[in-house]
Amino acid sequence: MEKQLLEDFLQNKIKDKIIGQEKKLLFSVMVLFCEVNGKLNLLFEKRAMNIAQGGEISFPGGKKEKGDVDFTETALRETEEEIGISRDRIEKVINYGKLVMATGQLIEVKLGYIENFNLNEIQLNKDEVERVFLVPLEFLLKTEPHIEKVMVQNNPHYENGNKKIIFPSEKLGLPQIYWKPWGREREIYFYKYKDDIIWGITGEIIYSLINDIKNSK
Repeated sequence: MEKQLLEDFLQNKIKDKIIGQEKKLLFSVMVLFCEVNGKLNLLFEKRAMNIAQGGEISFPGGKKEKGDVDFTETALRETEEEIGISRDRIEKVINYGKLVMATGQLIEVKLGYIENFNLNEIQLNKDEVERVFLVPLEFLLKTEPHIEKVMVQNNPHYENGNKKIIFPSEKLGLPQIYWKPWGREREIYFYKYKDDIIWGITGEIIYSLINDIKNSK
């Protein structure tokens, strides 16, 4: 019985997946390559101050909703809601990759292209976006990011209201290294364009994308 279950599973169920995806906060962003006078630019938005990560630079995008059939739908919908660019205006939409953050987010990154773009096409949702701007692809290809490191730590406790719940490392018989915070360092990438600092999730995506473009030659 067990052998047959295993054989059926191996034949029909094995697929490339992100283990634990169902537990993560699911997001999708749209990296727009905007052609202006024959030159390619990436479109960024500065988030409104009254929302999460207010004032930071990001790509259009947001949380996957139940009505979204897939992550592409999420990215297209959020782009239209935030900056007024309809899905019909965006060509060559493809999946670039998935970014899994230590903080529990899973971000699917989509790429899209807009021919003969003009910033006058933008219709901002001021509740979510303060402004948008373009960064020439040439600038990003020539600019090395500033890199800093931070520690990503697991603290052996969590908080439930005003109560701290201790992770019972010693009682569970775990090695002593897990009786106190443990973790590792990770790199954070910073790109400065004029007066804007692009970093965090957005910087991580840029760093990966630009390196892949350079290495595709």
